[in-house]
Formats: sequence, structure tokens, C-alpha cells
Amino acid sequence: MAVPDAAAPAEPDGHTELLSVLPASPRIRVRPWWFPAQELSVPLVFHLEAWVADRIFGPDRAVIPEMEWMSQALLSVDTVNSGKLAEISIFGRPGVQNRVRSILLNLASWHLEQQVQRVRIKQLEEFLKFRASRPEAPSFLFNTTESSGAS
Repeated sequence: MAVPDAAAPAEPDGHTELLSVLPASPRIRVRPWWFPAQELSVPLVFHLEAWVADRIFGPDRAVIPEMEWMSQALLSVDTVNSGKLAEISIFGRPGVQNRVRSILLNLASWHLEQQVQRVRIKQLEEFLKFRASRPEAPSFLFNTTESSGAS
């Protein structure tokens, strides 16, 4: 009787074959034990640019569970409008919803300001590279004869 080779691939059984054919399922969410079911009825919904939502929640939305636990609100973040916008739904008591929205909008504002700063720094770097590549600067910028104070 021959012993099967350990390096040879095993015969696929029905279960593994079926699992390889099925598409990956979306993330299944279960209501946390600490969240009351009656607060799922009226979410507060607003939109942010998708890149800002990626910065706040992470590209794989890994930060959402931590935010939910700290705020005691449930968050749902979905991309809409061909991936340009993120729709954020906040579930919880109205006061909690408003507080979480305020925090998220402040984070979005901060990320937008940081993006503007990055653009300005890049423009300044390009300008300085351009100025450094010119052979000579205009003489009126460095005219020191009038400001020397010699009378």
C-alpha cells in the first residue's frame, strides 16, 4: 500500500471548494451589549469627503470600534457618490449624536487645515527650487547702497 505524499495537494472536499468560490462577505455587525436597541431608530447622518473619512477612521475603518466604545454611540461609515463622499451615520441618544458629530467635524477641519498646509509647503518648496535654479537674482532685491546709512 502506497503512502500519500505530504507535499502533494490534498483532494478538495466539498467544503473547501465551496469556500473558495463564495465571495467575501461584508463585515457583519452585531449590536454591542451596551447599546440599547431603541436608539437604532433615528440616526444622525452627515457627509464628509472620502479622503477625510479615511484619515479619521483609517482606510480599513479600524478606528470605529474604539470610537464607538469611547463615545457610547454606534457609527456607520459608507462611501457614496462614486467613492468621493463618505456618509456617516451616528446612532445613540441625541446629545451623544451631537457630541460625536462635533468631534468628527473638528477632526475633519483639522485634517483639512493640515492638507492646506502640506499644499502650501509644497508650493513654497517648488518656488525655492525655481529661485535657486535661476543664475542671478534681480539687483533691486539686494540693493544695499541706499540702506547702508553712509552720508
